[in-house]
Amino acid sequence: MIARGTERRLPFALAVLAATVLAAVLTASPAYAQTLVTTTSTFTMRNGDTLTLVQAYVDGVQTTTSYTETTPAGFAVLQRDTSYYPSGLVSSSTEVRSSTSGFQTTTVNQYDENGVLRQQHVILAQDGQTYAEQFSTYDASGYLVTQETRTLTTLADGTQVWEVTDGTWSSGALVSSTTTEYPFGYDFNAAPVVDTAPVVDTTPVVDTAPVVDSPPVVDTPPVVDSPPVVDTPPVVEQPPVVEQPPAVDNPPPVVETPPTRPGEGNGDENHQHTGAPGQTGNDERPGNGNGDSHHDHSGHGGKGE
Repeated sequence: MIARGTERRLPFALAVLAATVLAAVLTASPAYAQTLVTTTSTFTMRNGDTLTLVQAYVDGVQTTTSYTETTPAGFAVLQRDTSYYPSGLVSSSTEVRSSTSGFQTTTVNQYDENGVLRQQHVILAQDGQTYAEQFSTYDASGYLVTQETRTLTTLADGTQVWEVTDGTWSSGALVSSTTTEYPFGYDFNAAPVVDTAPVVDTTPVVDTAPVVDSPPVVDTPPVVDSPPVVDTPPVVEQPPVVEQPPAVDNPPPVVETPPTRPGEGNGDENHQHTGAPGQTGNDERPGNGNGDSHHDHSGHGGKGE
């Protein structure tokens, strides 16, 4: 962003001369100085402006450079201050460009150790009043990530307000953008007001219960393995006891049976025939005793004398 007003440029031939002098100063400066060394160089430009270059070294390493351009009347139209990393890369720079018409542009840049621009702050002012401001952040590849632009705007009724536009980028492409209006005089640097947490009634203090001595710990008896369970044998009913008859010492008396005389024939009349009847047919004659001699006796034999 360039401020409006008169712009002064350094002639090419003078720029080459300044570079030559700067190289000579760097060569002449001690390489391993133990103290701060500052060199100052002054040049006069064709338009009559004066250019002053101030460089500082610590232990032979350049740390800062100050570049100032002033008019013959002593008005500073350009002021640039640069700081360096020990590697020699620029770490930050602040440049203020002013015009005789009252416009001023201030640019502040911050770089990482790889020399990539990471933050930038630009302020536009006229007669000491800021009318535009911009904040930008960049990723490690140098792509724009966020940007906030504040512009002082005068409304139709003459009221001045700040229009703030916040944008978000991804890989250099705009992702989102919002615009918010703030009253003139709004302090953007003030800390945001945070609502305080509501006061909560504290819980009443309750008396704690008295400490009661716990009963002494009694050693429990050791666990004894119980004997294995053995199946009991089934109960067998015992046979009833039968009383035996008393033993008789003497046997019963023997009864004599009369002699058997089988047959029913006509036998001896001296005795009776007993037993099974003999054969009664015409051809059978029971008995075998001393009977009738006129015939033979057959069948079961009878009992003879």
